[in-house]
Amino acid sequence: MHNFKEDLKELFLEGILVGEKENPDSFLKRVQKLKKLPLNKFKNPVFGVQTVYVTVETKKAFIPWFAAYTKFEYEDGIVIPKIEISPFAPKETIDHELVHAVKACHEDSIFEEFLAFETSTGLRRLLGPLFFDPWEANILAITILLGFFVPFLYIATVGLSLFFALRLWRTRRLFNKALEEISRLFNAKNPLPFALLLSEREMKLFGSGQGELALKETETQDTLRYRQILALSAIKIPVTYSKNAS
Repeated sequence: MHNFKEDLKELFLEGILVGEKENPDSFLKRVQKLKKLPLNKFKNPVFGVQTVYVTVETKKAFIPWFAAYTKFEYEDGIVIPKIEISPFAPKETIDHELVHAVKACHEDSIFEEFLAFETSTGLRRLLGPLFFDPWEANILAITILLGFFVPFLYIATVGLSLFFALRLWRTRRLFNKALEEISRLFNAKNPLPFALLLSEREMKLFGSGQGELALKETETQDTLRYRQILALSAIKIPVTYSKNAS
């Protein structure tokens, strides 16, 4: 990388994020591997990311309520995302899955679904992150179906629904507070690109008003990712972000 800041900025625009605790050598190796994949364009510019290197395969959904799915394979220890999408999926679905593909290099985070649903609008954007993992939707759906035969299970359905709704409300508030703190510290009208690069712990620190502590830890413990975060200030990002209701 002859111009570190410029290269990290351009790679972000191409949907290549620095992973957590990733060193320059492993990052460059992953960049080379990803650039052999097909290039797909983001339709919604809300994250500033323009393209993503990922294989997209049209495939009939095995489970009716899943319009698409992003799975991860490994080659020489490098995570390679692959998207399978139903031919009947809504148009916004591909952008949603591209967010998951971009975040493939990061550890699982409860905020990833919130970020992915920022590509949606209306109630889908607000209520979409109800489930943090696909198996949660499966459990609720199975409980509802079994309730036709064992009515007592409807009590469990109500209980699960209330749990998911309360968790969504609490996490949504923390997510919004984190975005507000990001906007304040980076003087950014659109905090989403910065949030895309943050870990779950960092988002929680931002949400609790400790954004400066989060950045200090990242600077000392995860230098390469920190440099890419700073590089975002040089990107002209469309202001298409609007705050969700708390």
